Amino acid sequence: MSSGSMVSNPLFDVNEFPDNYEAGRAEACGTLCRIFCSKKTGEEILPIYLSRFYMVLIQGLQTSDSVCLPVLASIILNSSALFCSDLKGINLVAPYFISALETILPDRELSRFKAYVNPIELRRSSISIVLSMLPLPHHFGNIKSEVLLEGNDDGLLQDKAFTFQSLKVRLIKVLIGALQAETDPHNTHMVLGAMLNIVQDSALLESIGPQNEMASVDSSYTSMRSHSRNSSGMSTASGGSSEATTPEAERMAQALHRDYDMAAGLLTQCIHLVTQKLSSQWRPDMSVSLAALELLSGLAKVKAGVDTANMNQAVGAVCAYIVHQCSRPAPHHSRDLHSMIVAAFQCLCVWLTEHSTMLGEKYCLMEVLEIVELGISGSKSKTGDQEVKHKGDKELNPASMRVKEAAEATLSCIMQVLGAFPTPSGPASPCSLLNEDTLIRCSRLSATGRSNFRYFVLDSSVILAMLEQPLGNEQNPCPSLTVLIRGTSGRHAWTMQLHHQPRAARASQKVFVPESRPSPKNDVGTHYNVKHMFFPEEAYNIPFVKADVSIPDLDDIVSPELGVQHERLQSMMEQQVEYESSLEQQRQDLWNSKTFPDPQVDCKPPSPAQEFQTARLFLSHLGFLSLEALKEPANRCLPPHLVALDSALPGFFEDIEYLDLLPCRPFDTVFIFYVRAGQRSYQEILKNVDSSANVQPHFLEFLLSLGWPVDVNKHPGWTGNMETSWSINGCGDGEAQQQAEDAVALEDSGGGVFNGEKRVLYYADALTEIAFVVPTFSDSSPDSSENSEPPVETDSQMDPAPVAPTQLNLTLDLIPSHSDNLMGPPQRSPSVKSKKLPSGKSVPPLGPETKVLVVWVESFDDIESFPLSDLLAETSTGLETALNNSASCRSLGAEKDVPVLFIQPLRTGLFRIRLQGVAGKLSTVIPLVDGMVVSRRVLGFLVRQTVINVCWRKRLECDSYSPPHVRRKHKIAEIVGRYRNKQLEPEFYTALFQEVGGRSPSL
Repeated sequence: MSSGSMVSNPLFDVNEFPDNYEAGRAEACGTLCRIFCSKKTGEEILPIYLSRFYMVLIQGLQTSDSVCLPVLASIILNSSALFCSDLKGINLVAPYFISALETILPDRELSRFKAYVNPIELRRSSISIVLSMLPLPHHFGNIKSEVLLEGNDDGLLQDKAFTFQSLKVRLIKVLIGALQAETDPHNTHMVLGAMLNIVQDSALLESIGPQNEMASVDSSYTSMRSHSRNSSGMSTASGGSSEATTPEAERMAQALHRDYDMAAGLLTQCIHLVTQKLSSQWRPDMSVSLAALELLSGLAKVKAGVDTANMNQAVGAVCAYIVHQCSRPAPHHSRDLHSMIVAAFQCLCVWLTEHSTMLGEKYCLMEVLEIVELGISGSKSKTGDQEVKHKGDKELNPASMRVKEAAEATLSCIMQVLGAFPTPSGPASPCSLLNEDTLIRCSRLSATGRSNFRYFVLDSSVILAMLEQPLGNEQNPCPSLTVLIRGTSGRHAWTMQLHHQPRAARASQKVFVPESRPSPKNDVGTHYNVKHMFFPEEAYNIPFVKADVSIPDLDDIVSPELGVQHERLQSMMEQQVEYESSLEQQRQDLWNSKTFPDPQVDCKPPSPAQEFQTARLFLSHLGFLSLEALKEPANRCLPPHLVALDSALPGFFEDIEYLDLLPCRPFDTVFIFYVRAGQRSYQEILKNVDSSANVQPHFLEFLLSLGWPVDVNKHPGWTGNMETSWSINGCGDGEAQQQAEDAVALEDSGGGVFNGEKRVLYYADALTEIAFVVPTFSDSSPDSSENSEPPVETDSQMDPAPVAPTQLNLTLDLIPSHSDNLMGPPQRSPSVKSKKLPSGKSVPPLGPETKVLVVWVESFDDIESFPLSDLLAETSTGLETALNNSASCRSLGAEKDVPVLFIQPLRTGLFRIRLQGVAGKLSTVIPLVDGMVVSRRVLGFLVRQTVINVCWRKRLECDSYSPPHVRRKHKIAEIVGRYRNKQLEPEFYTALFQEVGGRSPSL
């Protein structure tokens, strides 16, 4: 547009403004921008003022040869909040701002502007404008616009029509150009946050389709179009012509469309650019490195089709980053450097949990395990062509204990989380929901006490609670053992059976049944009746000689007297023969009458055992009952590999319960408030969520995009309060009735149902869990507050920070689709839940004190008067008793350090973000940045991701913070030292053969 087209406007007559008036023109244009940026929420500005202001912007943003650099710089410098001020028709000048930004952000030096403004401030304002315009292409889609300006000679001068969707590629190119040219850390982190915003928005838009998005455009925009067409000389038209393009230009445009317009291509480009920067110029800068790692973690959660090569590139870049930082010289090692390494390990865990299939590739698995080895031991087993140095021969020299603990957490994540999340109990609990009491109730044992368990400790790191449970199945008896395994990663339950046959054989045939004997067959063969002779038959055919007859026969010499004796002898012999024959016949009859086989003499296998000492068998099969495993090691400070615990000692089960209270994941709490226009008191703010009539519909949609509703009385995870968290109670029987009550209560719910008394909003993935609480006003609050701790001592703790169930739709679905999950405002009962803390035990120290507040404000002007100190008193999590005196007696000025995230809905259907209380190293947390404008699709995701990063940064800065697995490891070591059964080897072996509880402790 030429300067002659503005002759009708005396303000911009070029003849009246020589070149030496550029400074005055720049100041005047900057003042106009500041005036319109300071527009209050709900304030109406006459269309004539808006139209003339827009003409000033169009003229001042010209990038032709006759550009006025001071004016251009002044407009950009003072318009950072222009697109989030709800000015009617402001989006029509977006192309002119983009044209100006295309000349500023990709220019690294900005030598042309150095004489007028600070280049860093100019780039920062330019990036802020990009952040506020970024959702426009997706939000307004293919709506076409054209600007009509009045002129003297030619009537209406018309600029080329454009669609908002056509601005997307230009905005992304500006964003990428800014990232490549930016050197200021704060500006860089703003660009990084914008990149995750546009990538996630593109992915969600593709997943739900553009039709749903077009239906969500606010109707106020339509009325604004007609109003501005009639009053201001600017209009939006449904049609328009575009300039002809060459085939080469078409091909280039299609290439850009593939790379930048599609979510997968845009995600790939972001991964390439960020990993390249992270591997070079961003390495020394802590704030930029942390922001880049947070961006990579956020990109890992974007659901877009990215090939394995790009995912491996991201993991490889993080691994290379860890190697570089660990290999830096000793003088460069500091807490900040180690924090960067710990953050890199956390980013690595996010990528592995979100894309667990990557470890199926040998190269990726080896690379990740080498990095874990480097973090734990301080060196790799093999570097380059050097000879492999076995881990047993290496001296442990990690960069620091924090780095070692982060590497151990990564190894635990690889071995125990990948492929096993969500668990059968759901995403709320990565551990088993069984303990000794529930197992005893489910077993067949007559005893109901915990004394039925045998307790052992393996390598001072794993506590085994063994329940020897005989099944009593005579048909298929087998040793059975139920083991509760308590380790650094949580509590897990295993049921094991010892079998000696494959599963198919056990199903098809009986076990321990011998083969039957064959039946005897007496009719086999030929039976002969043979009369046995005393001599061979040939002996009787030999002729007698005289010597044979020299001895007379008995008949020849028998006298009458001898005849009588002979007859008696003959009779006795006949009787004896007859008797023996009868005995033989009786024996034969008895043998024939017997069954086969004879049970008295038959050889049978022994009956299968019915009772087993399964704990002894299990430990023996694993090799833990050898003398070497029971002997004291050379280092007397360490116990043997296998140690028995004496559960009869007082306080044992209380310490076991205390160990179960220690979470195995970082957990965070977010408190959400709704502020209507003009409200100042905390009572009014808390009462807003009691009814849906007091809140905007988008607020309820936003709540349900943060997480899913859970019942605190049945929820096994974090609920925002220690009194109701980590419960393993089973679900009740009245679920159907409860759902019906929830549906009725939804009709008048303003979000107060999630105040933590009966329900909260909950989100969990493999690495973190978050409870979103919407505090409500109680009539007893003023009275009870008099007897409670001061507000500054009841701050919530966003303790150890940050794993996705079947993730809810993050597109802010309509409320009716979630009506089953809401319930009416409950009345809290003093006996709602009794905490399962062991008697005499205090709440364990679970991490640094961190609080995140999310505030929905109808009016942006109410942010300055937000009653933060009063509302902090409504955000107790029950962890305040774990704070030491120094933390409890902190100054009131600490309230300013509480991160508060304000969300203001704009009339266009977009949302303006304001961050408060984020100072120091936390100021570089992404993805949400102060002044950013986001769409309703990504609002829940970006808020949740920002909360995770804020809490993670807080833990990263805390000197006294210990990761969950470290706290559990220390508690297990304490239990071993306190309840170890110090027995000699003979006593230990003897105890294994005794019944549980049948012996007195031998110390």
